[in-house]
Amino acid sequence: MNGTPWLLEVAVSVALLASAIGFAVGLAIGRGRQPRWQEKGSFVHKVSIGFATLDRLDAVLLRFEVEPASRLAGVEVGELRLPPGSSVAIVARGAEVIVPQERSVLRTGDQVLVVAALGQVTDVEERLRSVSRYGRLAGWAA
Repeated sequence: MNGTPWLLEVAVSVALLASAIGFAVGLAIGRGRQPRWQEKGSFVHKVSIGFATLDRLDAVLLRFEVEPASRLAGVEVGELRLPPGSSVAIVARGAEVIVPQERSVLRTGDQVLVVAALGQVTDVEERLRSVSRYGRLAGWAA
């Protein structure tokens, strides 16, 4: 009977140690915790879009750069008319990071992050390519 509490304490200590090691390895590897960018396609209509999943939110971060020949330059964020539930989250302009408003204007060289629901990725990509190719009025003409 005297040996049982000691054995239980050793078993619990070993389990806690194994959990701590697993947690440390998980942090070191970063599995599922940090976005891993995946480039999709090539420079189609001067928009190369990368994405990373936000697993716990069922959302995706889309990243693109406003290229010199793109008609995204000069477009206000609100004029992008992204699908409901998606939004431009951040615009990086050189060393400056901007949380854009509807009237914020995109410029050549801007790095842009868009948050979209997992099921909206294709719609957001199509909209960005359309505006890049045809400008702010893309999709208004029949």
